[in-house]
Amino acid sequence: MMETTTAAPVIDVQNLHKRYHLGDETIHALAGVSLLAKSGEFVAIMGASGSGKTTLMHLIGGLDVPDEGTIQVDGLAVNKLSDTDRTLFRRRRLGVIFQAYNLMPTLTALENVMLPLLVDGKSATIAEGRAREMLGQVHLSHRLKHRPALMSGGEQQRVAIARALTFEPVLILADEPTGNLDPTASLEIWRLLRALARERNTTVLMVTHESAAAAHADVVHFIRAGKFTGIAEPKGSGDASLVAARYAELAD
Repeated sequence: MMETTTAAPVIDVQNLHKRYHLGDETIHALAGVSLLAKSGEFVAIMGASGSGKTTLMHLIGGLDVPDEGTIQVDGLAVNKLSDTDRTLFRRRRLGVIFQAYNLMPTLTALENVMLPLLVDGKSATIAEGRAREMLGQVHLSHRLKHRPALMSGGEQQRVAIARALTFEPVLILADEPTGNLDPTASLEIWRLLRALARERNTTVLMVTHESAAAAHADVVHFIRAGKFTGIAEPKGSGDASLVAARYAELAD
């Protein structure tokens, strides 16, 4: 009988602890968090402000290092990298989407997406070709020459998503990606992230406080006071009531 093999997870976080010191007070932002996510999975981390969800994302993205525990992304031990290697890891293996779109206001959509490639030393020809392809992926081929001020919030966030895709990342980190958007634009972004996970086999990790956002993920991990308290599995249904009910149940 042939043995079946299971692919290694894209995210493998084990027993993370992170403490911050404010005067004589120690804040335990993360207290023994573990997380696995596989290729092509859309995972949401849901919790209130101060629950530890953004700290967890920063650690996975190499913006900070844990006090204890291990972080592997696509087999790479992120917590053991030097500062320089963490910078290259973020640039070449991650796509990051922020609540604020972080676009350069003087650049066009095309130029904003080209920029990371140019910084990495790619030629203008290669960068432009790649940027055009990625903007097409997010249905913005008709907006290539527009600057951010002439685009809606939803369009600006789609430019940011196109920029996040330029290096074919194994993992996209989305930090409250629809916090500045109206409900219609938000729904468009949630559906786009789910489609990217499914069609490009890219893992998406989103942190949010919104049950409506989390409901588009395959699985939702609830976090409170630096610890995971349980999960919900909306499986991309968009059923916010299911997520909200589970969140309330675990808060009791």
